[in-house]
Amino acid sequence: MIYTHQSTKPFSCVFGMVIVIAIMAISSGCKLIENLHPELAMRGAEFPGSHECGECHVDIYKEWAGSLHSKSYTSEEFRESTNNYEFKFCIRCHVPETIFTSLEVDSDKTAPSLSKSKNAEIAPREYNLADGVDCHGCHLTMDCTLAGPHAGISPHPIEKNVELFKRSELCGKCHVDTFEEYLMYVDKGNDETCQDCHMPAVNRKLIKGEPWQKLHVKKEGKAHTFSIISALESNKDFIELTFTELDSNNKQIKGNVEILNSKVNHSIPTGKYGYREVLLLVNLKDNFGRIVKSKQESMFVEMKTQLKPGEKKIYSFEFDIDSENGVKDLEAVLFRTNFDRTKQTLLAKVELELELP
Repeated sequence: MIYTHQSTKPFSCVFGMVIVIAIMAISSGCKLIENLHPELAMRGAEFPGSHECGECHVDIYKEWAGSLHSKSYTSEEFRESTNNYEFKFCIRCHVPETIFTSLEVDSDKTAPSLSKSKNAEIAPREYNLADGVDCHGCHLTMDCTLAGPHAGISPHPIEKNVELFKRSELCGKCHVDTFEEYLMYVDKGNDETCQDCHMPAVNRKLIKGEPWQKLHVKKEGKAHTFSIISALESNKDFIELTFTELDSNNKQIKGNVEILNSKVNHSIPTGKYGYREVLLLVNLKDNFGRIVKSKQESMFVEMKTQLKPGEKKIYSFEFDIDSENGVKDLEAVLFRTNFDRTKQTLLAKVELELELP
């Protein structure tokens, strides 16, 4: 019997060529790889949309898709607040082409700088409106590269700019009023940024899609949740609620609730547009946990009653006591709410068991 041996030389040659091409691509600045998907860094309607970014940036896309950034145009609240999108001034930040639209780039074509704005305008996007504040909104530069805090091998042009993406100025391009409040906070020697609270730290691969994830290692980064919940989870005591000067007898209880904005680097509530209310409820409860008496106070930016960074507000309360109800507890609850108060985001809560005479 005659045995034949099938040569592996063709496979070896092909594999070797792939390795050589890969090395050449890396050594030449990854230009070959960068040109595989140039449409991802194109301005205008040629950009296919953030879902294409999600093919590789799997985790980041999922976080963004669940965030308010992705719903900045489609939310019913925004549609109603702009009279069915008639207020064009609002559109530029709710569907921005890119925050770098009006920015100059350094003459040596290095890093774009938010301090070099020619004017305050951001061009609104006229395509992919349902994506809201999309990937391009924060990452596409005037040079049609995708900027971020990390370098790496990518199928589209990229640009590393560590400092820019760590600074609150990045967020301040759209969150103008909140950023002005933040500058007052910084003037007092504080240095915590928007990203520190609203983008939790993560350690992971930037790329999860194949085959690119094989070319990447885990790096320190930020979750793209942009959430008040993220801030609450990272600073559970950022607002302090305290009962003070309590005075009670068998017929009445009175005292104060002190609210201290001890750690938030902007006002509560913050922002100029849309309905923004923070509501304080002081509740008197019976032995069964039922609310028998309640008092409420509201804070609005428009009324200039918002809680500023480092500020303390004191609200008094007074309840008549019906001994038959078996009064037991005092409770103060602070939360952000919407116009019809169907949504509530808990900001702080304190309870006190009463010791009545």
